[in-house]
Amino acid sequence: MKRLFYLLSFLLISVGMTFAQTTRVTGTITSSEDGEPVVGASIVVKGTTTGTITNYDGKFTLDVPSSAKTLVISYIGMKAKEVAVSRTVNVKLDNDTQNLDEVVVTAMGLTREKKSWVMPFKRSNLMN
Repeated sequence: MKRLFYLLSFLLISVGMTFAQTTRVTGTITSSEDGEPVVGASIVVKGTTTGTITNYDGKFTLDVPSSAKTLVISYIGMKAKEVAVSRTVNVKLDNDTQNLDEVVVTAMGLTREKKSWVMPFKRSNLMN
């Protein structure tokens, strides 16, 4: 009985360790224009929902599954980049400038209601 218990325990532990293999990836995301850190850039493992964002210094740490091959790094106003997974990832993001030709602002379906006037209570009516 003990032998069976030890065998099952060993199998469960080995299966758990096989599925739990991850690689810790650290790095820094900066702007290619001025070299400043990009705060809040998202780093996501391609094809999954596993990801993180950069801190105030543009640094991040992410535990990536061992089967992952690519990281997608993006930020609003900058071009997204795909980089290979390695222990240290330092990326410079380029600005994504797009000029708008014209902007049209409309107020369709905007209606106003008539203001209703309510007669205030008289003090004498409240006392009775």
